[in-house]
Amino acid sequence: MSDSADDRTYVVTGAASGIGEATTHYLRERGGRVIACDLHHADVIGDLTTIEGRAAMVEGVSRLSGGRIDAIVANAGGGPPETSLQLNFFGAVATLEGLRPLLAESAAPRAVAVSSIASLRPDAGFIEACLTMDENNALAHARTVVASRTATRTHHNPLPDAVQLPLDLYGNAKHALQRWCRRVAVRSEWAGAGIPLNAVALGFFKTPAAAYVLSDPQSNAAMAQMTPLSGAYPGGAEEAAAILAWCVSAQNSQMTGQILFVDAGFECLARGERAW
Repeated sequence: MSDSADDRTYVVTGAASGIGEATTHYLRERGGRVIACDLHHADVIGDLTTIEGRAAMVEGVSRLSGGRIDAIVANAGGGPPETSLQLNFFGAVATLEGLRPLLAESAAPRAVAVSSIASLRPDAGFIEACLTMDENNALAHARTVVASRTATRTHHNPLPDAVQLPLDLYGNAKHALQRWCRRVAVRSEWAGAGIPLNAVALGFFKTPAAAYVLSDPQSNAAMAQMTPLSGAYPGGAEEAAAILAWCVSAQNSQMTGQILFVDAGFECLARGERAW
């Protein structure tokens, strides 16, 4: 079977709004078949914060696809702090691992996970707890991290504590996801099976999830100062969709295990040459 844009089957999680909705539209507009997954307004309904919901998502996609897909966009993320770790790390990993067998018959299988620039402030203990893949232990560690950050919070930050603490939890979950992608991308079940797996760490885009910054003049101005690429902040959701679509296209035949920062220069300004 040919794997042109017209006959590729994509799975997009978190497809009902924001980046996921834009990506679904982008792929469908170009002739791709998209199986949209979310909590509502989707082809497959499943709550990725729970083991049962993750299983329901995999079962639903398997049924609708006939057991064969070409690409996974593990986009679902965000959510309240109470379920942030469950969704942004364990839910994303369950999506990628649960759907990976369905890529086996594709001539050009691809996968991408959506991450965030919030991943740039990791807590090492938190990350290691996630990477043991023990969800209960990781949740216990997360509670410890939140309590510690609350006790030692400084005020040299453009974001209020009510925003920063959930963002810390979210960011650590996304950092763990990036580490997991790097770890498994070169293994036999991914690279050995010819499946490029990458992560895209997004900056601020005009979506409901970014409203906590974009709608607050002080926070918005502070973030704008931290994005050096003129005219690029905030990005449009369709711009993020285009990057994700390329990552899961047949044209991406060489890149795997990479963390791409799509953020108008935020990461480069923050880390400079130290990353290399």
